[in-house]
Amino acid sequence: MIGKRTGGFTVVELLVAIGIIAMLVALLLPAVQQAREAARRTGCRNNLKQLGLALHHYADTHRVLPPAVVLSGLGEPYGAGMLPLGTFDRVAMGISPGQEPDRILANWAILLLPFLDQTTLYERFDLNVPVDEQVNSAPRNVRLPVFLCPNDSGNDVAYDRGLLAGNSGRLYARGNYALNLGPNRPCFRFDPGCPTGFSTGTRDLVRTNATLWGSGVCGFNVSFRFADFRRGMSNMVAADEIRAGLDPLDPRGTWALGMPGCSLTAVVRDGPNTHVGDGIVSCTELTLAYSREGLKRRGMPCVSSPIPGNIGASARSQHPGFVHVLMLDGAVQSISNSIAQNVWGKMHSKDPFVP
Repeated sequence: MIGKRTGGFTVVELLVAIGIIAMLVALLLPAVQQAREAARRTGCRNNLKQLGLALHHYADTHRVLPPAVVLSGLGEPYGAGMLPLGTFDRVAMGISPGQEPDRILANWAILLLPFLDQTTLYERFDLNVPVDEQVNSAPRNVRLPVFLCPNDSGNDVAYDRGLLAGNSGRLYARGNYALNLGPNRPCFRFDPGCPTGFSTGTRDLVRTNATLWGSGVCGFNVSFRFADFRRGMSNMVAADEIRAGLDPLDPRGTWALGMPGCSLTAVVRDGPNTHVGDGIVSCTELTLAYSREGLKRRGMPCVSSPIPGNIGASARSQHPGFVHVLMLDGAVQSISNSIAQNVWGKMHSKDPFVP
């Protein structure tokens, strides 16, 4: 007598069903990952568009673009009169707060907060004292989505500016966008033969130096007007995408700190995601921790600077093969890592001189 078949699956049918499901998952997973990547990329671009609108609203209100950073005091006694104001990191080197106060006050990102619907946060800053002062410790460590690219996997670890000097706890939240200081070569003196270098406007860097600017869209204690950009605003990079530092010792990608690599790009002539290292204050320690090749593999090379500060950093991202840049007219472009160096330099220079 032939028995009746039950309504359940046989083992063979179950295995076939599982195999079909596995094949569908394998087919769909890349599409899901691509959709997520596209969403993160769109978020990154939209942040830059918001920053572009904020820059224009700031310029409409103040008739100039924001400075890279506001610095206090005159002159720089360190470096035997060869360093302009703003390139020496007193906090990282342990000079501030004990021996003398820091000189770095509000940077462009802090000044833009009211134009990014962040007036409440802006009012928490004391703009009359250095950003490293205790009164500014809470607002400078606020993570703001508008300053964070969703593609950057490391922007959730704060920068500890005092860690290098053994004074840990001076925390700064990360950021992924930097205003363009220009394709400067690092000549720090008053030098007519250095038209694309950092210009101080004075020969006396110890007693009278109060400003520092290059050929980008901003300077230290210097603001530019739209009329100053003779190449045209659609041809001029206003802001670059940057990577957040690899660990708390790494200053790169720090939205409220007005130094190259932190919230500014400078000496960018080698192109985006270059293997040429960024000149940052903690490079020696980072190299010991990760090795020089390890930093290159991670896309975050650095060079130890003879100046104990942050002097130069390039556009970097974790996008596959490109970075985003904000043009001065508000447009956002995706720039390939293989862009010609002279084209990249022109895009970052407001001056007719081509580096």
